[in-house]
Amino acid sequence: MSNSKLQLTFNNHPPNNWWDDDALIRRDRPKDVVYIPNNSYLIGLGISFGNLGVRASIQTPISEYNEDIYGKSSVFRLRVDGFVKKWYLDAEYYRYSGFTDTNVAIYDSTWNRPEKLIREDIITRSINLNAVKFTNKKFSYKAVFKQKEIQLKSAFTTYYKLRFRSENYNAAEPFIPPLARNPDSKYGTMTRLRMNDFTVIGGGAGVLVWNGFFLGAMVGAGIGVQHQSFTLSTESGIHYSMIPALDIKASGGYNTEKMFITFQLNSEITYSALPSTFDQEFLAISYFSNFEVNCGYRFDMGPHITRSVEWANHIIHTTVNAVIGKGHPKTNKKASDD
Repeated sequence: MSNSKLQLTFNNHPPNNWWDDDALIRRDRPKDVVYIPNNSYLIGLGISFGNLGVRASIQTPISEYNEDIYGKSSVFRLRVDGFVKKWYLDAEYYRYSGFTDTNVAIYDSTWNRPEKLIREDIITRSINLNAVKFTNKKFSYKAVFKQKEIQLKSAFTTYYKLRFRSENYNAAEPFIPPLARNPDSKYGTMTRLRMNDFTVIGGGAGVLVWNGFFLGAMVGAGIGVQHQSFTLSTESGIHYSMIPALDIKASGGYNTEKMFITFQLNSEITYSALPSTFDQEFLAISYFSNFEVNCGYRFDMGPHITRSVEWANHIIHTTVNAVIGKGHPKTNKKASDD
């Protein structure tokens, strides 16, 4: 079970105060337009087979706010992960549809409850691909964040990550309502924005272990390049930009031979500025935070399934060894099957 919050923030103003045509009256900067889904509570099922894992999650029937006013939202997340040598590979897709405009009362003085706030036309699709490598073999990402192993002793490491992310926002009407737009900017009529970015991140990770209980975290920072494509009411365009990158992840819980229960926190920020990072006229920022509770039980698969798993792992390891060479044994964790 998880609480996966996504907040979309749009703004259409220059970074400094701007002036009316008569250059005498200073106008206030328009406020951010902030959209959130009305449902961020998800439930999912995950299965691991050897070094591979898959998990799918959907929203629960519980909405956070009154659906008669704020409407309905739908969420779907799919994650596939695996381990090759010292590399952890992760692919994730998530889709949100239906958002609530939470700042409408700030920029629209005529708004009056209980008029619906939902933007059913806004749909976001995201694809994240991550490849992470750790420098200390005694730190087990499999144990701390995936529970595919059991971390026996505390350990610390540095790591680096290669990340590709594609964010696609679409709407039938402009993201920014008319009353919140900068009339001097062409970007206020934007109805589609796609951001593809590739980033390189470096940082540190560690885990503390005591009698089956553990507490682990990863913190990193980096930089990347972003390709932006957008659609306005009158034209389409493409831009490139440099962007900062931040990596934050934490996990804690109880992990034993037969069962485990863990709590995990993950936070991600996607930032896009048009026409460029240094000349900001249109901002789109998404804040994604995920807090989840995982409960699992390890059961005997029986001799036939066990042999199938061993055979599949042997094929994978043999293929990888033939392509990139042999690895080194791990000494600070215990393997387990889910």
